[in-house]
Order: sequence, then C-alpha cells, then structure tokens
Amino acid sequence: MRIMIDGRYLPGNARVNRDLLITLRNMAQMLKWGIRYDAQRELVLINSKDSSMPPLPLDNPADERTEDENARLAGKVICLDPGHGGSDPGAVGPTGTREKDNTLAIALLLKEKLEKNGATIVLTRDTDTDVTYTDATSKEELGARVEAARQAEADMFVSIHNDSFTSTTAAGTTTFHYGGKDSIKLANLVQRSLVENLGTKNRGARFASFYVLRYTNMPSILVEVAFISNPVEEMLLSSVDGRENAAESICDGILKYYKV
Repeated sequence: MRIMIDGRYLPGNARVNRDLLITLRNMAQMLKWGIRYDAQRELVLINSKDSSMPPLPLDNPADERTEDENARLAGKVICLDPGHGGSDPGAVGPTGTREKDNTLAIALLLKEKLEKNGATIVLTRDTDTDVTYTDATSKEELGARVEAARQAEADMFVSIHNDSFTSTTAAGTTTFHYGGKDSIKLANLVQRSLVENLGTKNRGARFASFYVLRYTNMPSILVEVAFISNPVEEMLLSSVDGRENAAESICDGILKYYKV
C-alpha cells in the first residue's frame, strides 16, 4: 500500500491491513484531515490542509516510477566512514594530495547519491576532523567509528580509503571484508562496480582483519579506491570526475546488494 500526503508519496510501502486503515482514518478525523482509500491501487490519500476529500491522482506510471526509484533504499541506515581526518592525513600522494581529503570528498558525494535513493546516512565525520579528539590513539579513533555505526543501528558500514605502497607502480582497487556471507556479497558487488567504472586494475574482494571490519556487527566493507602513491591514480582520486565516478560506483554496488 502506498500513502500520499498532499500530493506526495511517502517512501516505501506498507502492507494493507484493516488495523492500519482504521488508525489512519482515526488520525485523520482527530486532526481534521481529508482522507480516502483507493482499494484498486492500494493507495491512501491524505489532505492535511483541510477536511476535504483529496482527489484521486491521474494515472501517470512515470511519476510513480520516479517515486519508487527515490525510495529504493527507504528504511535503510548506512554508515559511511571517510578514512583518516583531522590530525591523521592518511597517505600522501607524490604531488602532496592527502588521503583524508579524497575519502571525505567521495563520502560526501556518496551520501548525496544514497539519500536520493531514500537511505538514511550516518557519517563518522563530515569535515576534516578526528572522530574522537586530536592525537587520539588508533584504537580510540577506530573504536569511535565502529561505535557510530552501532549507535545508529546501521544496516551497513562502508569505510572509504586510498591505498598506498613504497613503489609508485602499484595500482588498482581492492575491497576488503571480514568474512560473513553478506559482507562478502557486498564487497564483491562494490568491487566489480568500481573496477568497471574506474577502469582500475582488479585486485579483488579480499578478507582482512581491519578493526572497523572486525568489530562492526552489520555487513561491512573497507574500500581502497585506488593507489594515492601512484601518480596516475593520485590524479583520479583528487579529480572531480574521479571522485564522482568512485561515489557512483559504490552507490551502484550498494543498490545491487539490496537488489533494487
């Protein structure tokens, strides 16, 4: 059943049942709202401005499809973790670009894309700050990121990083998981999408015992988008297009995970 208030669909669908309809009608009566139920379309229409009965919407499959697309992740809480930040710059590229800046930029773009699909997003940080406090221990900082996901009762945890190596020729994308069927599935889908869209070397979806993967209690992955130590991939990670493509790729993998 869909619910439309003042001409706009609410995200998601509810199962039609007598108790829900009675509750909505009682609520409308108490608040002096207009209400009608279209059984054929399984659609409840509410007019919150006055008690007049709302008109039936015109048949427009395109409009309904747009609403459905905007609600594909309705009810899902996703915790995004931009790696490093504040006093911890992460890895630094040959031209001086910093991992913490790249990961935050990608995470903010990804947040916007997931929210357009109806998800609720929690960021472990949304500016260039430490999650805990300046010069906290690594365990304290990583623990705070895990705790943010737990407090939000997140359905998914995605940590975003840039890879680095002593050789400037190391290249490619890797997505890590800590085992578990759901985490492995998510890692494979995000990895495939990133490699296809970025054109980077496929280093695979791999097991790793990173703290944020080990201690989170929901499907969790850590994405190494590309090597900041590689001059070519440093440009990709710091460019507007590269960041946009990375965010779009991760979003695509998440949508495929939820089969929407």
